[in-house]
Amino acid sequence: MDFTKINDSLESVSNDVSYIENIINDVVSEYSSNLDEIMDNIYTNIICDDYPAINTIEKYFMELSNCLYFMCEKSERLGVFDSISKSKAQETYNTKYLEHQHSNDGMVGAKKPTVAESQAVSENASIYDKTVNDLYSRAYKIIKSKVSAAETMVSTLSKILSHRMQESQLVSMQTGRKILNEENVF
Repeated sequence: MDFTKINDSLESVSNDVSYIENIINDVVSEYSSNLDEIMDNIYTNIICDDYPAINTIEKYFMELSNCLYFMCEKSERLGVFDSISKSKAQETYNTKYLEHQHSNDGMVGAKKPTVAESQAVSENASIYDKTVNDLYSRAYKIIKSKVSAAETMVSTLSKILSHRMQESQLVSMQTGRKILNEENVF
């Protein structure tokens, strides 16, 4: 076994993945930078704080809810790139397939290409379009996952706010009773 060829192949794949990951990261960042910033702030100002103030929770609850409104539209716009790139890859594949099926290479009596040959030519011709589609598809999935996680965070913040408000009302009621009881003593 030639380990040099294996290592060369591994390095080539690693370089290709790194290149595609950079593009995906750029696309995702373009669409989700506002959401990422809010989620980072929530982590710093709420999650890392043992007992964050109610107004801080309220602020991020509203910011995140507002951001999600815009993120839904952005994610669907990115989905258009996914759909169009998928269509373009399929169109390239089909065009090459049909061209290959109808080609005789100019020779009289040449045999018709096999389905497997036509598929191989078509797949090879559409590989870059399929890679672009995969890039947009993965970016779209990442954005959808971020939106889903942010929706979960909104729900969590809502529950924290409800719990804090109940605590506040309970303390207020207990303080009111204590004052009333002290008035009865006098």
